[in-house]
Amino acid sequence: MGQHAVLSVSDSCGGIPDHELDRVFDLAFRGDAARTPGQGGGGFGLAIARGLVEAHQGDIAVANEPGGCRFTVRLPLGP
Repeated sequence: MGQHAVLSVSDSCGGIPDHELDRVFDLAFRGDAARTPGQGGGGFGLAIARGLVEAHQGDIAVANEPGGCRFTVRLPLGP
């Protein structure tokens, strides 16, 4: 297996409900329970991120951690 660049981003969002973890990258999915009033979005950002990462033969994942969640992107380094 070749080498990969790995980027992880953590936040203190309080986490994502377990039953929604497998859906956060779906087009137009919005986890409304985690949003504060007045914020809106179309649910496209993470779906676009997944598409870009996969177009470059990488992968993107999300996992809950204490107090928040972590998104991890892995991209191959060269051919």
